[in-house]
Amino acid sequence: MRKMKSEESPPNTIEEAIVIFLDSYVNQKVQIKFRNLPESLSGQVTGIYHPDKWCIAKLIFTESMGMWIENPCYERTKVKEDDGTDVPVSDQVAEKCPTHLLIKWDYVDSVIVFPEKDMPGVGKEAKLIGFHS
Repeated sequence: MRKMKSEESPPNTIEEAIVIFLDSYVNQKVQIKFRNLPESLSGQVTGIYHPDKWCIAKLIFTESMGMWIENPCYERTKVKEDDGTDVPVSDQVAEKCPTHLLIKWDYVDSVIVFPEKDMPGVGKEAKLIGFHS
């Protein structure tokens, strides 16, 4: 979490104030309402299947460009070994692994945080990022 030192000036922009505030919610789930999210950011890669609904995601980090969130259900298929050799097609298996993705502030309309550490379940209007529902 970023702490403002006594000799530092207060945030100059709304974005800076948002970043400082959201820092206290890193590694917790937040609800995000997107705006004008490009179609290329919807689907399996990002885990955002319902960009028009409130989405729930684990907040990883905030910065001046946007917020880093987690997609816990990214699927990937290994086709090459670390040494560059091909994995035989018969051994290629899709596996789930968490990923972190940057969502620019331009695509964030609003964020709901939960002051209590544990989020009280998922509301009717919200969709978990990474899960089809």
